[in-house]
Amino acid sequence: MAGQDLYQVVSTGRTLHAKEPGPVIRDVAKLFSISEPQARRLLLKGWVIKDRLVSDQALEFRTSLQKIGLRVEVCPAGRFDNRELIAKIKVAQRRKAQVNAASVDAPDKARAGTDPFVPVSQKTLEADEPQKVVSSTPAAGNPAIKPEGSQDSVEWYLSDAGRLQADSVTSQGKAVWGVVKAVIVPSIFWLVLFACVFFSGYALWQIPMAVWQGELTWVGVSLSILTVLLALLVGLLFVWPFFCLSSRLRDSSEPRQLLPSEGKEALKLINSLVDKLGLPKISQVFVSADSHILSQPGFLQVFRQNLPLTVGLASVASLDGKEVLALVGRGLAFYRGRLLGALGWLTYGTVQRLELMQWAFENERSVVSPENAPGPLAAPFHRMLVTGGYILLPILQRLEALHCRLTAGSAVMLQERADGVAAQIIGSDALADFARKWHRLVHADLLVAEINREAQALGRSCANIPDAVRWMQENLDVDTCDVVEAAMTQARDPWDIQQAIDSECVTVLIEREFVGQVRSAIPLQSMFVDFAGLATAVTSEVAGKDCEMVENRLLLSSSKESEESAEVLDEYFNRLAPLTLMPLRRPSSAEMQALDLQGTIDWLRSKLVELRDLRGRREDLQIRVFTMQLGAALIRGKIPFTAEDFCLKGASLAGAQEQIAVKRAELEESHKQLQQIYGVFYQRLCLSLVTMPTDQRQTARNQLRHLAAYDSLAPHLDRLAGYSHSLAIFAQHLSPELNERELLQKYTALSLREIDAIVAAVESSALLREQGVAVAINLKAQGEPFRQLPQGRQEVLDSLQVMESRCKHIRAAILEHYHIQLAALLSQCLEREKQLQLKPLRLLKAG
Repeated sequence: MAGQDLYQVVSTGRTLHAKEPGPVIRDVAKLFSISEPQARRLLLKGWVIKDRLVSDQALEFRTSLQKIGLRVEVCPAGRFDNRELIAKIKVAQRRKAQVNAASVDAPDKARAGTDPFVPVSQKTLEADEPQKVVSSTPAAGNPAIKPEGSQDSVEWYLSDAGRLQADSVTSQGKAVWGVVKAVIVPSIFWLVLFACVFFSGYALWQIPMAVWQGELTWVGVSLSILTVLLALLVGLLFVWPFFCLSSRLRDSSEPRQLLPSEGKEALKLINSLVDKLGLPKISQVFVSADSHILSQPGFLQVFRQNLPLTVGLASVASLDGKEVLALVGRGLAFYRGRLLGALGWLTYGTVQRLELMQWAFENERSVVSPENAPGPLAAPFHRMLVTGGYILLPILQRLEALHCRLTAGSAVMLQERADGVAAQIIGSDALADFARKWHRLVHADLLVAEINREAQALGRSCANIPDAVRWMQENLDVDTCDVVEAAMTQARDPWDIQQAIDSECVTVLIEREFVGQVRSAIPLQSMFVDFAGLATAVTSEVAGKDCEMVENRLLLSSSKESEESAEVLDEYFNRLAPLTLMPLRRPSSAEMQALDLQGTIDWLRSKLVELRDLRGRREDLQIRVFTMQLGAALIRGKIPFTAEDFCLKGASLAGAQEQIAVKRAELEESHKQLQQIYGVFYQRLCLSLVTMPTDQRQTARNQLRHLAAYDSLAPHLDRLAGYSHSLAIFAQHLSPELNERELLQKYTALSLREIDAIVAAVESSALLREQGVAVAINLKAQGEPFRQLPQGRQEVLDSLQVMESRCKHIRAAILEHYHIQLAALLSQCLEREKQLQLKPLRLLKAG
């Protein structure tokens, strides 16, 4: 197998077609001649069933396992290792054994201990306090029914489980040592501030002292003034951004305060939960359009244990009420207790301040002009501070890395502590499902934010972002959900308090068997006076005055025609539709032309796996070629860059051109092979047309003539894809100094020229105008005429993203119309094939 790529067959931990695990395990045991307990391991997610196989062997092995009903994946050899999985299983078993031993030997100690994360089982609670449970829940027979005569309907949703227990001596000791380490990096800024004040005061004091002693000279006065100016420069450049820079500069919009008149019942429920669990008090509740639920307090608020809380309405719209309460408790738990709260404030606040400073320096913000719009008099001082900021960027990055190394243990401890509070609120039984929903919510939020960003570049915005996130979460496809679940297995960033919990953390929390603090489902949305109106109002504040508010479905979902056409294309091409336009040329070989319709379908069936691999390879090669061409352009312009970011092995122009030539040859070869296979699909289409009745055949040929009109747009679509990808790469790797300004100007001008060319090509074609393509792309191509790139980095970045969105939307609009026309023709062909009782093209199963 030398010189061949090797693969491994890995279990996804699930069965196909919702089969029961028992029969699948028995079949696997028979197939491998092993015992059922050994076969059960094959249902572990990430378990390597067979390693070091060539491509054909791996696909054959996967097919045999999927016939049994076991869902597996084919991955490059070495990606997964059973030894790591076995080690994790042993650690989990040992931890569970310790927990069981502790519960047997000292049940009373487990309940009366001081660690807030000591597990308490439901059975133990009921055995210890049977009278309390019965008396506190008159409607215990049906927990969904509130007790009659209840004076406080909101508090009824919360159970009578006790407050969170006090922190142990061990955690207090860790917190003290953590504060010592967490204060090191902030103390550097305090020392610089003290030095600036001291030297400024000392220099100014020298002037009256020199007058008193009769030794005043112009040299002494000049040195004192120079010292003060230098200290002022250091303070404005290094100290002021750390202590005084506001996150409002970076955030497009600020959350608005939730008034009691807008959600009195919701506020009452949240405050009741806080009181029952002993969490910090809430001073104000703010609402935002996204899914983030967090607290960002100041030091005095942490010291007083009176925190602000921001609730993302997308979470309220997408999650159950008790799940939202779990996130609320988690957000407050980072700052519970003065000592641990101070540790959380130092650990996370310092990272946030350093990242905000880096953002400000990269986007040319300064104390003279925080909005990067200095006047004529302030411009020289602003430019001086911006230049100094670029010099300080590497220092800030090193300080952030130092702080993260010092506070790694504290960040993990605080995160586990907050996760434990969330688990106590929701209960261990519901934690796994909650984690999956949370990850999907984060993914849906990111998708909606990106869609809305592109829409805002064209002057439009979703009318209701929280509802858009809910819709997106509910309509994620199976493949996307699988990717999200795979991401759950990755360790999270301990300094990102908004990141969802990973699988390992879920496993640990489930083993602790927490009792939920909530009786039943909570209708949290109904506790707002007008939740839909509140979500729309918050969304309009995010969108701004210049955006047109449009219905969510117009931005998030395709039209009914587009969805129906996608289903037809999936059936006809076996979910392997052409990436752009289908070639309208039959194969040239006499052997292929001699095939009848059934023979053509059978031949295509034998090429499905090859077609899938070719599509993926061509797409990857095309992106690589675009990226490498950008790298070569940077080399020609003598602009410094990292070669690896542009898929190059070095910064030599000759070497880059050689690599591009190799990849371009591979791209042309894969494109040629794809065209040959899709040419056989076209032959299938033509053979179906021949068998149709005369009237239907004439209509189909007329549709084929409309499809041929798109061929003139094929080179424009390819170039438009290249320019949109190039602009995205530039935006991703934009240098702080804008060294690539001339190159950006060139590519932006080329993109605009291509848009004009494709609009002109559509306008000149009567067939395309007849299909409504001209109207669609004119709407997408709307925008101000491009002249010169702006001066500021952020403005340049915005300009690149706007042009990238225009290129993507125009290309997507053309392909959508093309697919609708193609699907209308192919649906007739499929119907004709069914009438002829031909054996259809086999559908590939998802998996």
